[in-house]
Amino acid sequence: MEGIKGKVVVVTGAASGIGKATVKRFSDEGALVAMLDLKQDALEASAEDLGLAEGAYMVQPVDVTVDGQVCSAVSAVVKRFGRIDVLCNIAGIGGRVGPVEDQPVSDARTVIEVNLLGTYCMINRVLPVMKAQGEGVILNTASVDGTACYAYEAPYAMSKAGVIHLTQCLANENGNTIRVNCVSPGWVKTPMMDETADGFGGMDYQNEGDLVDYGPLGRAEEPSEIAGIFAFLASDDAKVLNGVDIHADGGKYLGKQ
Repeated sequence: MEGIKGKVVVVTGAASGIGKATVKRFSDEGALVAMLDLKQDALEASAEDLGLAEGAYMVQPVDVTVDGQVCSAVSAVVKRFGRIDVLCNIAGIGGRVGPVEDQPVSDARTVIEVNLLGTYCMINRVLPVMKAQGEGVILNTASVDGTACYAYEAPYAMSKAGVIHLTQCLANENGNTIRVNCVSPGWVKTPMMDETADGFGGMDYQNEGDLVDYGPLGRAEEPSEIAGIFAFLASDDAKVLNGVDIHADGGKYLGKQ
């Protein structure tokens, strides 16, 4: 895609799932990628598995809920690559599945801290870098659950609804010099989705036959398919998109918003 080669891209949640697939896609497009996640060893293993070219990436362990760690991570990226062109906020957790009265406030707080405040914290530290450059792209990960309010996932849905509104507020604040968009996946084949499926009684969400009634696509999405949307949103082809929430769910939630 046009406008990605040579750009510096920061990806949180980079060690697995959508984050790992996004690292691969941007690397394939010729970007310099900073991989951020909780554990150094997991990041290094993912980088090795992807076969990333030496000098074209860096790994940086960070807890996105800890402002001091985020500040240090952003500084490390700028020191290594000189700038940040694209921020992909993908780090997130699913949390517990169940009715509100069975979910402790502490659990709900953790989900919101990681999914919403972690996204906010990364943006808070990256925005000054982008403003100094005069340009940038921020891409957030929401969820169809942020608009389609299904039972038993209240903390997760709350956190993702917040990400959507944060995205739109930032788009209004920053005009078109710093574009801010988000992607709302549906059921994606990731470790986090495995945990959520277990919470719903071990539903085999990767079995196409079980998902036919979930929407026109009739299957769970691949992480690489979501990564492709992130790449498009970061490219020159998406310059007119700002404040957009793209539902990448294969039509699963049509009519349920």
